[in-house]
Amino acid sequence: MCGIIGQISFKGSNATHPPLSMLNHRGPDGRGEWKNDVGNVYLGHTRLAILEPTPAGYQPMIDASKRFTITFNGEIYNHLELRPLLPLHTWNGSSDTETLLELLSFKGLDALHLLKGMFAFALYDNIEDSLLLVRDRLGIKPLWIKSDYDCVSFSSEVRPLLGTDEVHFTKNALSEYIGFGHIPGSSQVFKGIESLLPGTWTKIYGSGKMKNGNWWPTPNFTAGPKLHNRTDSVARVNKLVTKAIEDHLISDVGVGAFLSGGIDSSIVTLVAGKTLGKKLQTFTVGFPQGDYDERMIARRVAEKAGSEHFELEVTKEDCLTAVKESVEGLDLPSVDAINTYIVSKAVRELGLKVALSGLGGDELFGGYPSFKSVPLLQYLNLFPTLFSKGLVKLMPGNLREKLRGINGFSAVDLTVARRRFVSTPQLKRMGISNGIPHILQAPTGLDTMGKISWAEMQGYMIPMLLRDSDQMSMAVGLEIRVPFLDHLLVEEVISMPAKFKKGKGVKPLLVEAFRDVLPNEVYNRPKQGFELPMDDWIRGPLNEFTKEGINAAAELTHIKEPLLQMEIFESGKLHWTRVWKWSVLGHWLARQNVRNDVEALAEMEK
Repeated sequence: MCGIIGQISFKGSNATHPPLSMLNHRGPDGRGEWKNDVGNVYLGHTRLAILEPTPAGYQPMIDASKRFTITFNGEIYNHLELRPLLPLHTWNGSSDTETLLELLSFKGLDALHLLKGMFAFALYDNIEDSLLLVRDRLGIKPLWIKSDYDCVSFSSEVRPLLGTDEVHFTKNALSEYIGFGHIPGSSQVFKGIESLLPGTWTKIYGSGKMKNGNWWPTPNFTAGPKLHNRTDSVARVNKLVTKAIEDHLISDVGVGAFLSGGIDSSIVTLVAGKTLGKKLQTFTVGFPQGDYDERMIARRVAEKAGSEHFELEVTKEDCLTAVKESVEGLDLPSVDAINTYIVSKAVRELGLKVALSGLGGDELFGGYPSFKSVPLLQYLNLFPTLFSKGLVKLMPGNLREKLRGINGFSAVDLTVARRRFVSTPQLKRMGISNGIPHILQAPTGLDTMGKISWAEMQGYMIPMLLRDSDQMSMAVGLEIRVPFLDHLLVEEVISMPAKFKKGKGVKPLLVEAFRDVLPNEVYNRPKQGFELPMDDWIRGPLNEFTKEGINAAAELTHIKEPLLQMEIFESGKLHWTRVWKWSVLGHWLARQNVRNDVEALAEMEK
């Protein structure tokens, strides 16, 4: 896991590449820089050494033919299995970077379909004078691109690309953030800056010409083995999940696991420890306040898995400090990143570099309320449009607001709408657009449950959960791995008929597939999730910090809504997330503008 950055300048230009130093937190173990002979291409890399921590793994890396140079962020879990495809190559080391580089040199874009992993990389071809940018199938690793008239720059984070100009979100980006609590995963976020979409590539030539392509999902996405009954599906899930976890354990340093005591993290821990015999370190964080404590269940799972278990007690003072640190560490604003930062920081301080997470289990196996409510809401399609909209007005307040202004009642539309913080009419009253996330069209052949999974992944998991996991873990130099997002597992489970995935309890197919290793208390209880007591803290010790952000948001966006929302919150009529998102936005904008002012001043003084 690393930070990558770079630029290709067009002929005759003198563009200045983004500063590598701004990614030092992503790669505290080393840094490397490279320029081509002409000087129009720059590649930079900061390293978190996990595979091949010797000089044989240093980047940017040049291939054996001296034609290609790569800077790569991520992990290729099956890279050793791919090396026999290159029997004539003499390997310099055991890094996945070398495997990827030589495979791309040999097979070109066809190599992408062979890869299992999470990745974002830039590959320069000195014969074509072209720079190829690629992002993994599910957007686990970020890659941002800035297009200017004289160059194209890229980075693992947005901040190095912003320069010293005054920062303004695009109207669509601001709308999506206010409406959903996250910045878009597609479309421009700032002028000229956007994310490379998951499963896509773009190639930029020194002449200024560009090509783009999609490489996932493939046309045969739903062409997995045809399962005839639930017994077959249970066996298949067990095999796929076990293989995915085994692949994600590859490392030359110690591997740990976040263990909350829930179904997903417990399965990851038990399969790694008990089934595969891996000596894990597991971590459960105990918070000072909360309605429940899962440490006893997590302890039972750790004992069964044979892991070295740590219970990390975080005090109220630690949490309050971490809340502010998490806001400072955000590459982009998010309403839902605090817990990830607190856990990542606690684990990293014990010296660990790699931790497995259960993220993705809810999206695949039906762990969200949307899997029950959306099929019922789809009955609105049976009525004329005007009558359906009339029925929406009769629904409970929270749901009514989420569905107001919805364009249609498809499974995808409804799933996305359920994630709303602010209704479309409310956004229009603020003078901004509806901010609906762009959802990549679902593969053909998916049933309703499969489409809900797809919408949760594309509209929530990728732009919020995965982005928060990356930016909050990398802020402290920790790599988070997500075995439930192995692409073979994702393709098969989403494509399975709903009748095999439904049943009693939470995520019944997943539980049944691992019932022989899961303690009963892990799944024989209602699904729970931990929340910090943010409502109390915003009214108490975080009140001043929150209001500072609120005031900055109102001033810098020229929108009065943050101030009005804070008044409503203080009267006890609004959920804390509705004001917190404004506060985070304000702090981010204020910090960015201050940074730009400082950098601009330093430039003037040279």
